[in-house]
This record gives sequence, C-alpha cells and structure tokens, in this order.
Amino acid sequence: MFQAQELWSYRYGQFAERFRYQYVISRSTEAIEGFEESTIGDLKLYTGRDLPLRELRDAAGSKIGYVLGIAVGMDALETPETLKLPFRKTTKSFWTRFETWLNDAAGRYAFVVDASGGPRLYTDPVGMIGAVYNPEDGYVASSTMLAIKRPLRPHPKYDFDVIRDLGGRLTLFHTADKDVHRLNPNHYLDLTTLESKRFWPRDVSFTPEAEDPTTVYREIIETARANIGAIAEAYPCSLPVSGGMDSRLILAFAGEHRSKIKQFYTHINNYATRRDAAIAAELCRVCNVEHEIHDKRDFGIARREVRLNRHAYELTFGAPASPPKEYQNGVIHGVPEGNVILRGHQTDLLRAVYVFRPESEWRDPDWQIERLFIVPRSDFSSTIADRFREDFVAWQSTLPDAAMEKAADFMFLEVFSNASIGSSFPALWRNFYMSPYNSRRLIALSLQFSEKRRRASEPVFELIEMMNKDLSKVPFDFEAPASLGDKQEWGTNAQSTQKRRNKTVEKLLKYA
Repeated sequence: MFQAQELWSYRYGQFAERFRYQYVISRSTEAIEGFEESTIGDLKLYTGRDLPLRELRDAAGSKIGYVLGIAVGMDALETPETLKLPFRKTTKSFWTRFETWLNDAAGRYAFVVDASGGPRLYTDPVGMIGAVYNPEDGYVASSTMLAIKRPLRPHPKYDFDVIRDLGGRLTLFHTADKDVHRLNPNHYLDLTTLESKRFWPRDVSFTPEAEDPTTVYREIIETARANIGAIAEAYPCSLPVSGGMDSRLILAFAGEHRSKIKQFYTHINNYATRRDAAIAAELCRVCNVEHEIHDKRDFGIARREVRLNRHAYELTFGAPASPPKEYQNGVIHGVPEGNVILRGHQTDLLRAVYVFRPESEWRDPDWQIERLFIVPRSDFSSTIADRFREDFVAWQSTLPDAAMEKAADFMFLEVFSNASIGSSFPALWRNFYMSPYNSRRLIALSLQFSEKRRRASEPVFELIEMMNKDLSKVPFDFEAPASLGDKQEWGTNAQSTQKRRNKTVEKLLKYA
C-alpha cells in the first residue's frame, strides 16, 4: 500500500475523489481505490478516475502506449479513445521523430511510450501533469506519496516547518523524500532503468530576433487559438480573468472560440482581486461574454472543512503545504466541479518575468537560487545559497548552448514552474488546471524576442493590439487608479492607456 493510502483518513473525503487526476506506474499489480488499470509491456499504469486517458497508436494502428491528461496541437489522428501518430514504431530513428513531433504538443500531459529500446515517459514542458520517480523501489507517479510504500525519508536540505508555515518551497528536482526525484520536464524517463536524459531543446535557435516580429506573432496567435479551440471543443472549460497580462492574452487568443468556453470568472480574495474583478468585468463586456464574480464573502466554508482540506492537500501534494486561497475560503465552489480551468502559464515568457539581470550574470547561481523561494525572501542568506548551489550548477550544466542563451528563462521553466505548478496542479482535486500556451514550439517562439523587449512587455502589448484593439483599450491593473469608483477614469479608452497604446501602434506600423 502506498503512503498516500496508508495515511489517508476518510474524514478528508473519498480517496478516489481527491486523487482523481493522479497516476502511478508500477512493475507489479496494485490496489488503488478508484484508479483504472492499464498495461504497457511489463508495466502497469494506474490512472485516477477523472484523468483523461487515451491509447497511443502508431500509423499502422499498433498500440504503443498511452496519453495521460490533455495534449493538443499535434499532427495526429485523434478520437476520444485514441491518438494516432503519423509514423510507425518501426520508423528509423523513431525516438528522434517522436520528440520532434512532441514539440507541438500543448497542455498538461504525459506520454507513456513503448518502442525501440524500451518504454519511456515524456511530459509537458513544465511538468504540470506531475512526475516523480523512486529509483530504489521502481515507482513513478504524479506525486511523492504515491511513489513510496515505506515511511517518508525527509529530505535533509529542507526545513519542513518553513514549508508548512511560511510558504517555503521544494525545488531543484527534490521532493519531500530524499530518495524520490522530480523529473526535469525536458528530460525523458527511461521506465526500465528509471534514469533520465535531456531531449529538448535540440537544434533550436532562440536568436536572433526576427526583423519583423509580426510574422512570429501571427504564428503564435494561430497556434494558441487552435489549442484553445481544441480543448474547449472536447472539455467544459472555465477561464479566470484578472487585470493582469496573462489572462488577457488567453482571452484574446481564444478569439472565435470564446463561445465554446463555458465560464469566465474572477475570484475575490482581497482588495487586489476586487480590482481584478472590476477590470475583468470590463474585459468580458468588451468580448461580449458573461462574467461571474465569486466573492469570498458569499462562499464561506466551515473551519473543520478548511482544516481537513489542508490535511488532504498535504497528501495529494506530497509535502506539508497549504492549498490555494480558493480552497480555503470556498470560492472554488463557484467553478463547476470537473471543469478544465485554462491558465495563462508560460505566456509570462513574453514578459521575461525572471530575466532581471544582464546576461553576463546568468551563470552566477546565487541570485537565481534566491528566486526559487526555498525560504521567504527576507530569510534568504548565503547559507541557503551554499546548501543548494551544487544542485543548481548540476542542473545548469545540462543546458545545451542554445538554452544557455536563455538560461534565466529555462530556470523559470524547468526548475521554478516544474516545482510549483508541477506539484500543485495534480494535487488540486476539484478541477483540471492547465495551460493551452505551453508547447515547446510556443515556448521557442516566445523566447525569440529580446530580453529588453520582453522585460518591457512589448510582445504582450503588440499581440493584444493585433488581436483585439478593444481589449487593448482597457487599462491593465498597473494603469488603473487605486480606486475604481469612477469608471470613466479606468474603463475602455481611459486616458491612462493612451501613451502605451500610441507607442504600441507606432511600432506595429513600423513593421508593416
């Protein structure tokens, strides 16, 4: 019995419900409540009751594995039951061909593939499906407590009180257990040896930036829009909207597919999100879609339920951590249970959120280690840096030359995002959270823009202006006044947007 099962109390709810989006890969037969069993060669695959699962077949129709989660954007024949590759498993250099094909896959997914040389596991580019492995015992899973049957061996580099009480984080491919590792999402995992090896980026150039970025913009728009359309066609979707950039991009990318999205909403947890809700309502009005506000004052839940949710989350997450605010104050109940929640993760590459030092410093690990939030920023010290520097350098040494040109971005993708949403998304049991903007192709296109332009958010402004001028006219949260009492000061065509929009239009005209 796995530790997640051993430590489970039914006061937390049904095990099958709380682990509905998780999975386990084992060499032996397991009994996991509510999980479906599938086989691939000598391996057993166990998937939670609501984790999407399809057979993977080659061009000849031979079953070669499974697709877990949601993956869209590839050149493949698809049905709700199967996904068919455009080439055969006997194709020369099958794995190279498969990895190239995988570049276009966006979503939250894992491919378990059995072909030449044995079975492998590939995940989405930031590992939001969740992927940890236990080489000693041979288990692979979406979370730590489903990868061990023995008691947890606490990782000696971490203070678990800091994680529990102050929001500290596990990172650099560590888990709460010292012998269970998180998979680098741009490595595949050999399911026979449980050893990992990098497969992306390969033969990718992120520089120089195109003289006419609108060509790149058009490809980004077409690709992201098709991804959103494919997801919303197949699953009931909800889109959270705020006053920031990422959700506005997803709203704009959706285009004609907005009519397929079932719900647009904003959670109100505090004053900042109350401002978000007002701006989001204006954005949705512009797009002619209904907007819902979920105010915590309308969704209170009992303290006992809050406490039990936290205990359950520590097991689904695999470490002592608190669930997001919406699970603690009840506003998540405003979203229909089981809906796919579209998030704007990886669109933040278009504004280079983690690139705030010059390239000459990108090989210096300490400032990047600080940004991993292992401890609160105020508690970071040289002692913390010393403790994790060897791990950081070991990771950075795996980056090929092309990735080193964008080293800070890859830290954000492979280390920070993998450790955060790669842990939290599988642990959240009411809804399936995912990004439609995280294919390796879209990542590569986003990284073509210079750090200077991205730090100024120019690609974001220009993309939105190209897609929907009316969305561009609504102030972002940083442009709106502190008080949103007078809508004329911050609504559509507010004076605060003019300087930004004029600059954006002027640049787009230069490219024409």
